[in-house]
Amino acid sequence: MQDNSTYKISSEVSSKINKWLLKFPDGKKKPAIIYALHLIQKENKYIKSIHVDALANFLNLKNIDVYEIAAFYSMFELEKIGKHTISVCTNVSCMLNGSDEILSYLESKLKIKVGRSSDKYFLKDERECLAACCGAPMMQVDHKYYENLTKEKIDKIITEIENE
Repeated sequence: MQDNSTYKISSEVSSKINKWLLKFPDGKKKPAIIYALHLIQKENKYIKSIHVDALANFLNLKNIDVYEIAAFYSMFELEKIGKHTISVCTNVSCMLNGSDEILSYLESKLKIKVGRSSDKYFLKDERECLAACCGAPMMQVDHKYYENLTKEKIDKIITEIENE
């Protein structure tokens, strides 16, 4: 990870972005913003203003064009977070199948509240819907779905994560 004052998009990321840009008409670079932000976030864990500036410069776009995408989509983190991101679905199917208890159990087990982070975990949010109603209750850990949750399944998931 780069220091806070300078950031240059890595050659690996710039190569992937340039390859992605070939899918679009010449001069149309905005469609690459989401893909590029994913790549940058993967390398840096979250998106800082220096990343937005570097990407806007790389794509020859206005900073606001990149920032509005980074700020709008919940998949992008604009602040430092724990190593593993957890979201719990609390929509109707999950709620009716115990998501409130699952969320309370996670808060207790991880010793953090929703919206807070430790060095290891970021209990990001209660999601309105993660589109896995048939597997309710469910959560997403680092963008991987875990369905039909119980306290025992959560214990196993957390143990596996900690043994990585």
